[in-house]
Amino acid sequence: MQFGNFKFFCFFFLFTIATFSQNLEDTIYDAIDSFVDNPTKNALSELNQKEAEFSKLATSKDEQLALVILYCNKGSFEMKNNFQKNAIASYEKAWLLFSNNNLSNYDITEYCLKPLGTLYTKTGNFTLAENIIKKYIFMAEKEHNQPTIISGYINLSIIYKTIGNYKTAIELLQKVEKYKNSSILQKKRIQEELTLNTIGLQKNNNSVDILQNEVVTNAIQSLKTNAFLALKNNNPDVALNYFEKAKVEFLKGKSFEARELAKLYAEEATIYIHLNDTEKAKNCFTKALKTLLPFEKNWVDPKKANLYPENTFLMIFDGLAYLENDTTKKLKWYDLSFYVSDLISDQLVSQEAEIRHQIENRKRTEKCMDLLWNTYQKNKDSNYLELAFQYAEKTKNTVLKERNNQKTLLEQFPNNKDLQLQNQLLSKQESLINEYIRLQITQENGTQLIELNNELASLSIQLKNANNKVNLQFENKTETSFSLTSLKQKLEQDKAQLVYYFWTKEKCYYFYLNTNQVTWNKIDLNEKNTFLLQKFIHFFDNANNINADILAFTSTANTLYQLLGFDQFKKNKNLIIIPDGLLHFVAFDALVTQKSTSKNYSTIPFLVYQNKIAYQTNASFYLKGFRLKKNDKIVGFFPVFKNTNAFLEYSIAESKALEKYEATLFMNEAANRTNFKQNVSQYAIIHLSTHGTSGSFSSPATLVFYDDVMLVNELYGLKNCTPDLVVLSACETGIGKLQKGEGAISIARAFQYAGAKNVLFSLWKINDYATSEIMTNFYDNYTSTHSFFESNYLSKINYLENKSITNAKKSPYYWSAFVYYGAIDANKTDFFYYYVFGMLLLIMLFLTYGRIARFLKRKKV
Repeated sequence: MQFGNFKFFCFFFLFTIATFSQNLEDTIYDAIDSFVDNPTKNALSELNQKEAEFSKLATSKDEQLALVILYCNKGSFEMKNNFQKNAIASYEKAWLLFSNNNLSNYDITEYCLKPLGTLYTKTGNFTLAENIIKKYIFMAEKEHNQPTIISGYINLSIIYKTIGNYKTAIELLQKVEKYKNSSILQKKRIQEELTLNTIGLQKNNNSVDILQNEVVTNAIQSLKTNAFLALKNNNPDVALNYFEKAKVEFLKGKSFEARELAKLYAEEATIYIHLNDTEKAKNCFTKALKTLLPFEKNWVDPKKANLYPENTFLMIFDGLAYLENDTTKKLKWYDLSFYVSDLISDQLVSQEAEIRHQIENRKRTEKCMDLLWNTYQKNKDSNYLELAFQYAEKTKNTVLKERNNQKTLLEQFPNNKDLQLQNQLLSKQESLINEYIRLQITQENGTQLIELNNELASLSIQLKNANNKVNLQFENKTETSFSLTSLKQKLEQDKAQLVYYFWTKEKCYYFYLNTNQVTWNKIDLNEKNTFLLQKFIHFFDNANNINADILAFTSTANTLYQLLGFDQFKKNKNLIIIPDGLLHFVAFDALVTQKSTSKNYSTIPFLVYQNKIAYQTNASFYLKGFRLKKNDKIVGFFPVFKNTNAFLEYSIAESKALEKYEATLFMNEAANRTNFKQNVSQYAIIHLSTHGTSGSFSSPATLVFYDDVMLVNELYGLKNCTPDLVVLSACETGIGKLQKGEGAISIARAFQYAGAKNVLFSLWKINDYATSEIMTNFYDNYTSTHSFFESNYLSKINYLENKSITNAKKSPYYWSAFVYYGAIDANKTDFFYYYVFGMLLLIMLFLTYGRIARFLKRKKV
């Protein structure tokens, strides 16, 4: 080919590519225009087919931007027509494509991020909503776009209002209330939201004043607010009057989402419930259901396949359950709520969001438990007992169980790319959240905070997509087949019995299981019983409380022993305790089994003498069990903190106990955060002798190393952390903010979340001398028993029987702080000696047989 012809060919090739590119961009815009002109479900179906092709071909920024605009238009239609899950997916695609390719020349905030934030809020995905709203607030602040900043803060306040954080919501609203450039509509929205949040704080008088002193533009919201104020003041007739006016105003509107209408009907139903008009309430709930499910034929028994993640369904089904008298039908409505709740939960990607979401599920479970208890008392049908146990277990530690299932799947399918990606994203998310919290605590580097929030927003969407892929592939793969029969079989195997507590606002249910027995009991949490429990817990607030009045302690401990049902349990048999609520903070070993006037701790009949105790987080974990590696490789971290106020004098003696077992020890400066993270995946037993904090409502629990602290979020993200045992020889490692259903958000739980099979931790700030003694006993016993369960039990018995320890130091304060959450692992017997003995016996028999044979032969001759 001549050079001139080649030159012409290249020019023609490049021109063709450019023309094709231009044609693709135009083609995408033509498809958008066609859809916008005729926005129907059939047109949407056609657009979806075209979108699939466009997404494969779009490479230039212009083509990608056209595709972003297509996604946004599609999302807008889906949102208006109640296809919320699809709308979220469309907006997420738009945002990821826009942000990952640094696109511009499009108002991504107005047409994508704002509706996406609203959808996340409506579907209960508050963490993602918060991330997205903060994202566009940051963008607006950078551009000095005050209207968007104001609307962003208003939308952010709605999230905090919805989750009950009224104080933060009010602070945000008061911040933007001072802005001079807010529109009249924004000013009115601020006042209305201030009113609703003030109601939330139960300052009704102030709320009424605000409404009366302001000319409210949004008449519908104003009337509805007055209606619910009247309900709060127990004036349902007045409430209905206001609400009917609000309904008239609402229906005057030309366009509204089906969800908004359904929610209106559901809210109306709640007023009729207060008026005791059951029929009208049911009618309103049915209207709401018909609005959300226009193609459903059976409104009395809607098909689960037709349901989708929508909070309004929860209002409807819970309301219909409340109105129903028949137990079976009532539970059927609640089950539909649980099903929809699970659909919503599948879209959540952060622990915080999942824990918050399960609180409502837990409240729903409490209602089911009360219903089943009353029914069981009437007919004693064991099916109701088992069903109640199933309900209790379903909402116990759901977040912890889900993470455990994810790790189990990865162990089973280590080469699955979707599982690998999910695990990587989860670890990265926890790492980013950890950095974010640390920056918030130090209040440094605002720019980095913005960057972290941006990264979190994008990562959260990627994680949600990864979770959806995994759920589709492995649906029901990790669910443990669960029944009381299987539990009893496991208990027989472990020579154990089990007590399972379920804590509610007014009562505490407990199930007792033995190999041939299952009972269901109830403890009323009246003032007397609650005081007794709190009194027992407060005895351990400091070292002097018990010693100051031993008789008062033993009396309290014995009364609590009986209240919690322990007088019914088998003596001298292993005992599994699954606590709940405040019982997470009870040292059960220190309960007293009989009335006692002794002041000599060694002779007081503590429960530790009667039963060997192991704790479990939930029944599924106990049933599942854990295969232990038993390689006995130990690593210990001992910061010691010499020459500081935090000096742990006896930590050195504790480290000496581990030296006997050729443990790898990181002492003083070497016990730092970096060495911990680098070594945590290489050992079967991880021992931490340091300080810990339980955290507070606003700050997370922490673990202290020589050079730095480690927040629980960083522990969550530890990679390949699957030790047989984590020993937390540190203060308050089992204490943390108590979350309904999930338990204490503690350091110990963080290690369970990361993958630890068993954990041994403390419930309070234990004396470091006693800790050293207990830990030395633990490892001495582990040498002979090779059982974590037995060693924990014996460490306390040895301590109490040690004559060199004074009576004052044998107070339960010193020895009962450590609790073991894990498997009843059988003693590991050293069979070498049995093999040797067996071989010698065989040789002796062989020689004896030979002698006898020769003797008989001679005799015969």
